[in-house]
Amino acid sequence: MPGPTHRSALVALGLALSGAVTLSAQSPAGDDVVKLDAFNVTAYHGKIPIIDGFTGKDYEGTNEVVFSFAQSFNKLLLGYHRKLVIDESKHLQFRIKLGKDFDREMAQFNAAFGFGPFTLDESTWLRRERAIISRLIKEPFFKIKSLVVWDLDRLNKIAPNKPESKYASDIRFNPETTAWERRITDRWEVFFFNNPSSRNGSFATDKTQGLNLDTLRGFHFIERGLPVQVPSHAFKEVSLTYPIFYSDDRTGEKELTRLQQTLVANLYFIYDPFSWMARRDTRFRGGFSQDCRDHIKAQRIYVDDREWFDQVFSRFLSDVITSKLQGADEIYSLHMLSKRLSESPRVLGLGLDLLNWNKGEKREAINQPEAAALISAENPAGFRYVMIDAYQRLGEPLIEKIRVRLLAQKDARRAINGQAMLTQIIEELSGLPYPEFAQRAKASQEAHLARHKRELPIPPPPTTLNPSKD
Repeated sequence: MPGPTHRSALVALGLALSGAVTLSAQSPAGDDVVKLDAFNVTAYHGKIPIIDGFTGKDYEGTNEVVFSFAQSFNKLLLGYHRKLVIDESKHLQFRIKLGKDFDREMAQFNAAFGFGPFTLDESTWLRRERAIISRLIKEPFFKIKSLVVWDLDRLNKIAPNKPESKYASDIRFNPETTAWERRITDRWEVFFFNNPSSRNGSFATDKTQGLNLDTLRGFHFIERGLPVQVPSHAFKEVSLTYPIFYSDDRTGEKELTRLQQTLVANLYFIYDPFSWMARRDTRFRGGFSQDCRDHIKAQRIYVDDREWFDQVFSRFLSDVITSKLQGADEIYSLHMLSKRLSESPRVLGLGLDLLNWNKGEKREAINQPEAAALISAENPAGFRYVMIDAYQRLGEPLIEKIRVRLLAQKDARRAINGQAMLTQIIEELSGLPYPEFAQRAKASQEAHLARHKRELPIPPPPTTLNPSKD
């Protein structure tokens, strides 16, 4: 999550990007996902309606911060929208290049080991992302239909009670912090016919999410994931309101900047259409391990424990290539990130908050504390890290030794036990009994993983009961 300084920079960049940057989608066959061209988004223009939360009618107050924030609202939305497209296109282009580099490195391994040619199937690469970018270029997913403003001084007088208003479902008084909090909840729908001409067969799914706009904790639930062939027109518009608190005791540029920074921080979590698959920090990572495994399974290798060996050896080759192209930290950070997602898959933002603020809201989800990463060298997943450690200590001679041994068994047409072969090679090169080496590898690799344990940033403080003056 961006810190305060970074959020300030995003605000400035957002206002700047609301100007002349232009983009368009490329055809799926091209390497460049997005190029400079006609960016036709016109949704964020004109005055955004300002609604008084208490009355449900147009705001008739005189708070200058409210008007100044509303005036900058559309510019920030458009700036963030454009930045989302630009950043995502750069990320996808990076991943395309990485895929081609991986393909090249794996081809060299295959030639050395006498395996058949290896080629990654690029036909399905980034299909969903291209559809999402195409939609973003034409029109946004989010339409903010109004800014709902709440007089904090009036709220404080009735706390902990809520006002009688249809907009009050999105605010609450937290007795533990003696502060008022705001939220957004929304539902993203996707629908399309598989064969538009015949109208036979359709696909539908939805994503519900919510975020506490003050603590930056929230939830998301995806009914089912997107198919590869999802078209850009399948994404339905998401229309919502955005609530803010204002007070006569909080005025001036400092308060305006705080509201703008908070909006950008909120958008970072709630307006991410690519999270239909996963956030940018998880997608396309992992070194194409499944492609490698499928390829190794198809090769004639003279070992008698193919299921174990194929899993370990293919992952080893993938890890070696990843280490060369991106560094070993890519392996450790992805492992820890994937572990966190499996422990608490419904988290959105800085932590899980199911936002059950009103009668009838009974969302449930697992939220487990992050456990330490422990490695067991006895199973294939743990042996993976023994092999990583061995490569880090022993280098290319490890790969060469495995290559020579496998080619010798191929010439002799005699199968050996793959696990026994790898442990023996490690013993020969390290000069240590395998159990001792494995124990050292376990300690070393667990320490590397621990460096990537999550440290949650501290969210900005919510709007307090007794706001201080500037």
